[in-house]
Amino acid sequence: MIASATTSHRPRSRWRNRILLAAAGGAGLTAALAAGATTAGAATAAAPAAGTAPGGVYVGNSLVMAYTGTDHTVQVKDLANGVTFNVGGNLTAAPALAPSGSDVLIFGPGTNHQLYFKSCTLAGSCSGWVSLGGSVTSKAGAVFEGPNVADYAVYARGGNGAAWGRTHTTAGWGAWRSEGGNLLAGTGPAAADLNGNYLLVVGTNKQMYLAGPGEGAFTPVGGQTASSPGLAATAAPSGGQAALVAVARGSNGAGFYHRFLSNSPGWHSLGGNWNSGLTVANLAGTTTTTTFGLGTDNNVYAGTQSWATYPPKLFAFVKET
Repeated sequence: MIASATTSHRPRSRWRNRILLAAAGGAGLTAALAAGATTAGAATAAAPAAGTAPGGVYVGNSLVMAYTGTDHTVQVKDLANGVTFNVGGNLTAAPALAPSGSDVLIFGPGTNHQLYFKSCTLAGSCSGWVSLGGSVTSKAGAVFEGPNVADYAVYARGGNGAAWGRTHTTAGWGAWRSEGGNLLAGTGPAAADLNGNYLLVVGTNKQMYLAGPGEGAFTPVGGQTASSPGLAATAAPSGGQAALVAVARGSNGAGFYHRFLSNSPGWHSLGGNWNSGLTVANLAGTTTTTTFGLGTDNNVYAGTQSWATYPPKLFAFVKET
């Protein structure tokens, strides 16, 4: 149970109202990641796999959550209307999500360590799993870049410990490229777009590091964690600046946030008691973010943060599984 969470569910209208990696090998899909379009199933889902951070993203105004189950399949839930569906797969880590128009993109490593992805409508109609190759050792981080619905990127920890990335445009997928760094085993990069892509990673010393467009290197940003962090970009509040916002599970199991502006330095308490890394999603064009993680009861919890003022307004975490 999350220590600071409320176990009495708030009305669902709350959600409705919230406006290395080697060159990609095209080897065939594993049997569990069968190719071909599918209609996702609505059968009873397995519980979240312990320690695997849920993915979260806004698709338009709909807040979407996904987690890897104990059976290694991925369960997706539209928190705006409660619609859930299982998209199959055989993932060895948590899923990463990104929007693409009105669809949600799902990324995760398969049992052969290649990265796989598929696209789903929020009604549960999905493409088949497609291999992006590589040698992935962690949860991935995905980000929509725009302006076209086909413009997005995905990042993961490669076999050499560095972060690697691959970008998709209307021309298709580009090749894997090294982003550098030396990531702690078992952790993956978080990604966000703020006039270019930024990556937040955990180093082998368990400190977090940030790299952005044109910087060429990772810069230490403090904190201590052994779990994958989350990263999002918020719009500028009245009289303020657009900013990157990070969330992470601290060494004591509590959640922490950091807004990367000079007038809001350092890590501060987000609350809760977590059994996984944390993920944060931004409602595009707003100062609203939502953080996801597994509580100590191994259920998914989600809580909203408003960055219209600083410190942010932190809403209670709600159980979603």
